[in-house]
Amino acid sequence: DWKRLWQMVSGIHYETPKETVLAELMNVTTELQAGVLQFKPKRASDVQLNMLLKEKKQEKLLPFTERLQELLDLESVQCWEILCYYLTQEYRGSASLLTQLISTETNMAKLHEDIRHYYSLERMIVLKIVKNLLVFHRVPNQPYHQEYRLVVEKLTLTCLRDSYLEQLETLISELPPRKLMVGESFHSTDRLIAWSERNARETNEVLHILLLLAEHLPMGLDQIKRIFAACKQHSLGRMQKYLDDSQPYHLELIRSLTYSELVLIIKCLDFEKPQEHADLIEKLVEDLQVDIASMHHRPEHGPLLLVWMLLRLRGTNDADDASSLLRCRQLGKRAVDLKCFEQLHLIASHSMYADDSMVSRIARKTIYNQVGYMCDLFDGDGSCARFEGIYDLLCELVSWPQLAKDFCTREDDGSRSLYKTLLENFPLEFAHLAKLSQSLTKAGQGAFIRSQLESLPILAILYDENEHKLREVDTDEFELTNSVRPFPRIDFAIPAGTSCTAIQHPNGCYLHFRTQVNFFDALHHEINCLLRETGHLHGDFESSERIRRVEAGLRFLESAVQRSKSISEISAEMVHPTEMCIDLLHKFKCVQYPPVGLLSSSLNVCTALLPLVDEEIFARISNLDILPTVGQGSQYDFKRYATASGVGFESRFLGSVIDNVEKKDERYDFLLSYLGFLRTYTQLKRNRYMQVEIPGLIFLLRDVFPHLHAWHFRSQVEKNRIYFEVLSFICDILDLIGTDKESKCEQRELLLKVCVYSLLNLDNGLILLRFVGVGNAYVQYTMELQTNWMQQQQHGLMMLVRLSMRILMQLLLLKNKVYGNSDTLSPLEALIYTQPKQRDTLRIIPTVCSYMSNIFDRWLPLLSCRLLKRIALEFNMSLLACLDMEADQIRLTFMQKLPDELESDSIKLAILELVDACIAKQPGVTEAFFKVNYAQDRRSRSFFGKECVPNIGESIVTYMQEFLEALQVEPRTIQQALPGKIMTIFHSLWKHNLQMLVEELMKDKQFWQKLCSPLFSELQPNVGIYTQLLNIISIEVYTGVGSNAALLEVMTKLFQPKHFEPWLNYVFDMPKVPAVPNPSSPEELPDWICRLQAFKDLIVIMLKKQPKFMTIPESQFKLMAQKCLNVLVDRSFYLEDMRPFIILAELYVFLLLQFKHSYTNSSEEEQELMEQLLQLMSRICSCYDDLHVRAKEACLAIVTKCAHLYTGLLIRDSSIAMRFLNSVMSMICSELQHMENSVALDKIACLNNSENSESKTSTNSLLLCLNLLKAVATIFHNDGPGNWDLPFVSVRLFQRLLLCISHTLPLVSKQVLSVQLLDVLIVFAKSHCSVEFLHCDVGEYLWLNLRPPRELLHSQYEFSKPAAGAEHWTVELWWPVYARGIEFVTVIYEKHKQCFLKETFQFVGIHEVFLVDALHLSRQSLEPAAMQLIKAAITFVASVAEHSKDWQQDHDTSLVNIMRAVQSLFCHTSSLFHQQRNLKCLLAGRRSQLEILRSTEAIIIDDDLVAACNDLTEIIIYCVKSFLRFSPDLMDLLCCNIYEPHKWNPILDVKFGAPKLSEENLTLTFGMVLNLVNIYVKALNMQNHGFSEVPLNTLPKVEQGDSSQNDEVDISVGNQPNRSFSKSLSTTSISSAICPASELLANMDGHLCQLAMEHLLMLVASQGLCVIRSTALEPRWKQIVRREISNELIFFHEFVRRKVIVDYRENRNPYLRRKHGIFKLKFLDPARSSSSSASSSRSSDIVRRTSSAANELRVNVVRRQHLQQQLRTPPPSTFDMSHDLSPIALPLRAQNASGLPAPDSRKRLYAAHQVGEAFLEDELDAIELQFFSPTTDQGFCELSQVQLVEEDYLQFMSTLFNAMPHCE
Repeated sequence: DWKRLWQMVSGIHYETPKETVLAELMNVTTELQAGVLQFKPKRASDVQLNMLLKEKKQEKLLPFTERLQELLDLESVQCWEILCYYLTQEYRGSASLLTQLISTETNMAKLHEDIRHYYSLERMIVLKIVKNLLVFHRVPNQPYHQEYRLVVEKLTLTCLRDSYLEQLETLISELPPRKLMVGESFHSTDRLIAWSERNARETNEVLHILLLLAEHLPMGLDQIKRIFAACKQHSLGRMQKYLDDSQPYHLELIRSLTYSELVLIIKCLDFEKPQEHADLIEKLVEDLQVDIASMHHRPEHGPLLLVWMLLRLRGTNDADDASSLLRCRQLGKRAVDLKCFEQLHLIASHSMYADDSMVSRIARKTIYNQVGYMCDLFDGDGSCARFEGIYDLLCELVSWPQLAKDFCTREDDGSRSLYKTLLENFPLEFAHLAKLSQSLTKAGQGAFIRSQLESLPILAILYDENEHKLREVDTDEFELTNSVRPFPRIDFAIPAGTSCTAIQHPNGCYLHFRTQVNFFDALHHEINCLLRETGHLHGDFESSERIRRVEAGLRFLESAVQRSKSISEISAEMVHPTEMCIDLLHKFKCVQYPPVGLLSSSLNVCTALLPLVDEEIFARISNLDILPTVGQGSQYDFKRYATASGVGFESRFLGSVIDNVEKKDERYDFLLSYLGFLRTYTQLKRNRYMQVEIPGLIFLLRDVFPHLHAWHFRSQVEKNRIYFEVLSFICDILDLIGTDKESKCEQRELLLKVCVYSLLNLDNGLILLRFVGVGNAYVQYTMELQTNWMQQQQHGLMMLVRLSMRILMQLLLLKNKVYGNSDTLSPLEALIYTQPKQRDTLRIIPTVCSYMSNIFDRWLPLLSCRLLKRIALEFNMSLLACLDMEADQIRLTFMQKLPDELESDSIKLAILELVDACIAKQPGVTEAFFKVNYAQDRRSRSFFGKECVPNIGESIVTYMQEFLEALQVEPRTIQQALPGKIMTIFHSLWKHNLQMLVEELMKDKQFWQKLCSPLFSELQPNVGIYTQLLNIISIEVYTGVGSNAALLEVMTKLFQPKHFEPWLNYVFDMPKVPAVPNPSSPEELPDWICRLQAFKDLIVIMLKKQPKFMTIPESQFKLMAQKCLNVLVDRSFYLEDMRPFIILAELYVFLLLQFKHSYTNSSEEEQELMEQLLQLMSRICSCYDDLHVRAKEACLAIVTKCAHLYTGLLIRDSSIAMRFLNSVMSMICSELQHMENSVALDKIACLNNSENSESKTSTNSLLLCLNLLKAVATIFHNDGPGNWDLPFVSVRLFQRLLLCISHTLPLVSKQVLSVQLLDVLIVFAKSHCSVEFLHCDVGEYLWLNLRPPRELLHSQYEFSKPAAGAEHWTVELWWPVYARGIEFVTVIYEKHKQCFLKETFQFVGIHEVFLVDALHLSRQSLEPAAMQLIKAAITFVASVAEHSKDWQQDHDTSLVNIMRAVQSLFCHTSSLFHQQRNLKCLLAGRRSQLEILRSTEAIIIDDDLVAACNDLTEIIIYCVKSFLRFSPDLMDLLCCNIYEPHKWNPILDVKFGAPKLSEENLTLTFGMVLNLVNIYVKALNMQNHGFSEVPLNTLPKVEQGDSSQNDEVDISVGNQPNRSFSKSLSTTSISSAICPASELLANMDGHLCQLAMEHLLMLVASQGLCVIRSTALEPRWKQIVRREISNELIFFHEFVRRKVIVDYRENRNPYLRRKHGIFKLKFLDPARSSSSSASSSRSSDIVRRTSSAANELRVNVVRRQHLQQQLRTPPPSTFDMSHDLSPIALPLRAQNASGLPAPDSRKRLYAAHQVGEAFLEDELDAIELQFFSPTTDQGFCELSQVQLVEEDYLQFMSTLFNAMPHCE
């Protein structure tokens, strides 16, 4: 396979080891020597084709192979080998397609043509390899030159020469295959032409090989004669029967053959030392004279005649013989007549020799030698300078460094005489001297030629007798007698006494002064003359000699300026011509048809000056108005710039000169000059985008790039050059944007967007895609046609394809900048992402894929992979469908390169990156790479006729397996690039949940051990695979469902101290400087940040999965927490880069959450840790406003959690506590400050749409601050330093909170914040800080703002779900806010009563309607938020009803309306116990009620329904408490002698029976209340509710009598009231009353049921006695009341007898009370009452604490809490979160002898409400004072105080109701 051999040994594509190169070449030395002769014709076959195929068992391929053999004219075995090589190495189709291709004649023709082309390439590659051997075997720079030398030595130059001479003769005389000549095959004409083209190219290549051999081994006589005869045989390549010279390519082929043969013959006849080869020359002249002398008819004969003449004159004695000399002169004359120098110039400048290859050097050197020989012979008088084209040829030759160096080192001989002639006639031959100087400067001899030109020896001036005063010295020799200024207005003069020579020229007599003259002065003079003569030219600039002279001078000036590194290198004489370039541009821009060459040269000089003096040049060029511009001032949308609409775009002079002049001339010099200026200025990065780059880009992408393909050019090279410059400028822009590290610039962004948007549109995008879509076949074909495969043309097609692919990649990457993140396809993408079934002529994606097999350019396969990767990432459709390739084709194209050791690592990396990209976005291609289900894809028969399972191409899994094996052997392998990419593929598989693709690998028990082996080896810095490994493990742990023993073993090993501690050090080892972003990919993070993030993710997932997966060892966990805090505190001093700080803080939060208590082992460690925390808080506070929002949130979470963990330390150490509080306050103040700035009244609109400082602020941080505030208040409310609230007061925290809440309440976007703020206010209101609120004008801030938003008041109660994300108020959003607002008012009122009474009534007056609506809300919804609001409202009403008289005086209307609403609420609530379906609807909410109402199934009792009934029970309790405020005091009714019935109005109507279930039922009746009593009695019975003689008051320890009865109290009686719902209840009802379902009652809260029953009984008793004692009621009705109450409460009495009276069976008398203990009261001296009261308080406190401690182990948790709360009555100033659970709870101070009423403390049942028991406590005060009043005698009384228990109250109520029917 010669094609592969070329890639291996050429040195441009592969990085092949030298040993391999030598071995491969040595294996084919015979073939290399034979060249194309190794391919034998058909007639040389030793075996017939049919016999060969029969032997190979491929008879079905016989017709196809026979036709192929006839087409190739190739021997049978070689024909079969070519076919096999093609199918295995070159064919890119599928097996099924191949079957179709060989099925019919038509299809065969296409495949035959492909194989023919492959065969032609194979033949050419043989010649190219030999050519490379000869070129580089003596070049030390070539990496394989030693191997080449060994091969050449083995072949020997002589054998090669003989072989290739024979090949030349064979090729020239070769005939096409017979069937092609007679036209018996398909497309015979086309195939004949193709054969002739191949023959011509091979002939040309053999000629070059012979030229190289002639350089290394001079040809002998026989070889020269054979070469000459062979060339003459086809007239120096002119005789080509099947080539048409009217076709450009055929003409070029013929010309190339002619030039190659001429150069070879000239080289053979080039003897630098002819005297050493005199015999050979003599024989040559003798043998070839006649043939060569007769060749004088065609232009190509001219150089041959010239060389033959020079050979005869130099190598023979013809110069001495007159006749021979005459014949030589005749040869020379014929050569000059045939314009031999122009012909030689055409040869030297031909594309074959336009590079710096050895062949080109030999050709140019050979021609250069001939010019030198001619000058030595004939230029003694300077006559050679008159030959046409001689100077153009010399300029071309010396523009190459080797010849330029030789030219400059010569003094007198050779072609240097031509230069001397120019000097002697300066400035007559000004243009030639300028061109020659430019060529020498280009070739690196700028310093030499500039020094020559700045001191030229001769100045020739046309003689003017008036000006030049001369004195004759000799014949034609004169001396100047006066000073002459030859250049007007230029500071240069010829001094008097200067000698001169007078010489007659065709246009006059010239004086040649011998004086020093500067070339740039002459150029200055020429420009001045041109500017003066412009008016006389009348627009005829083409024929103006002056313009040509100035143009040539400016081109040299440009090259001289380009060489200058600084402005100081520009001489004073150069300044004027450079400045006058601007004058020339200004002068000629106004003419109709300006001289474009002159203007382009002028602009080129300006471009060369840009790096030196860009400001001045830019200013002058801008003032000329010759370049495109856009309107200055305001910037428009980038789309307007891209379309040049309405932005003031003008193409100016540039546009007009292209349209009017350059398109007609088909030359675009000025456009190229502008492109040079534009690119040079862009690379200077002067940020004048609106003046230069943007208008230039608009012009190119609007007027040039889309239309360039339709313009006419004289040369394809120039067209390609313009394309190259435009594409390079686009790359410059994209590179400028990508690498610029300066601050963001709007104009630069605009430039980028205009560029991207324009190229994504069809006009420009289609041109770009045409280059990308050229295809590898055509690119490779054009490269095959070139003679030099080792060097690409600078502006060749290959370079344009590469640039286009690069631009396309960047466009796809930057598309989001102009199209946003939408899925909209740009027109360019729509063209790319076209599937094969659609009409698609471009087929971009398959074409890009085809570049993978390019053999000439190592970058094209790389670009192909990278572009496919970018397309795969950006493409939202199937890449597999667009590739139009089968899976085996895809693997053959890409995967076969991976195992090849000769492939470069760069292409392997690119392929692996493509696989990685496809895993993310392209499942189809991924399956092809991973060979998914390929084993099941069986095909019946292959095209070779064998049963098989196709197994074409290895999958990527094979190389991943090899990677794991290598990793196990040496874990540090991972540091290399290729293993790193394979690890990236593993990472992508896990990242995208595609682990099943490597399921075979995971079956290996050692898989995880192999994969994770780098974690346990020496940790290397800056290696990204550790991050990937941690991520893989994290994902596997997170997604793992079963037990993964192998992974568990790896993790257990990782958490061992010897591995885990180094890992911690490695992860937490971070640089102290900010991470510098990568210019190529700014979004890419440094490895250490990624590693830290991955480690954090792993730890978080491990914590979430423990102990299910594994538990992190405690010692390692504590070590990690300790180190994390240390590093976190350390990083807080390096917050320039906040990312590591954020990650560390969030990690520490998750670590802290795992600790229930402090993780320190000693108080010293705890103190040290707290010191670190305080240091961290101090650092955070110092820069809080600059912190990222995630950093704020994490730090606040850390502080909050630490406050809970180290509560004890904060309470013990007041200094630490105050530092902690001050830091907390600093953070809170910062948050509040931002909040205050955001919610200022004049910025409300801004608040709703605030997007400023998004990364610095967040509502979450304020919410966390508020939670921290609540935590601090909870910790310090009754412990810690006494002045803990001082920091809060000092910063006016409460006022600021109220101010914030007053502004956030109306804003729906801040609803969550409002709720949190209200929660904080409630917490502080319950603490002793509540006093502060009395001085904060709470009403002013809140009363009006707590009203529902206006939009909510005007909206209807919607039953449709609101739109998602709608930013408007709904009732569901407002309910939590209003509920907390009411609770806040309630708490302050409960704390301060009279002090806050006025504000409370003001609140009631403002919110009367809304409170009534809240109480009525139960009819509409009982969703959780609605239930919370109802409970808050009724709690508030129950509390305020205590001052009902004041309320009635101030707001009698509101009192009536609200109490009516309470009555309605009570009625509706009581009815809901019997309407379970209605209750279910109300719980479900308004949008789900319809489904419940439609359902005919029975209502299922669930936890939600039970919880709702508990909530309704609480509402009933508060309603009853409200009613009791308006009912007579029970003790007054029972005990007072005076009864005043006129003071009270009856509340309950004298109606009995079941309550009505109608919504209009608003009347309270005895029957309704008694029915509820029976419901709760039944509930308590079903729950087996018991009593445990819980004491209601506390007796002192001293002198306690009958205490033995209290020593042992069985509190285990009764069930736990809060039980989870269970359907297996079998308790039968004990009552036949109308009650809810048994399941519901059995699961209600027993304590709440008891509490509700007690309140309801109190109300019945009070109202019953009131009715019985009423004077206005008839006796009959009183009797009904007595009877019905007695009948309805029968179940209650039964309950009391069974549950309350413990010794019921022993003692039948229900009126007997069990004695629980007495206290002999000693009356106190009033003077000492205060101290006794204090001691009593202290003793009671002791009792409370010990009692509380003793109850910790009780089983019944709710009962235990109940007992604790009953025994615990803290001082009124303390922060109390408890709640009273009984209406008969006795205040602790009731036992004080002073008898002062205890302050009424309201305590919470749940988080959101409180139960106030003031009325019943006052009642019990009265009971105790009435029945147990102290005696007046000094001493002790046996009935001073008694121990009361819970059962006493129920027994008393039962006794009262039993007695009620029997008394008046």
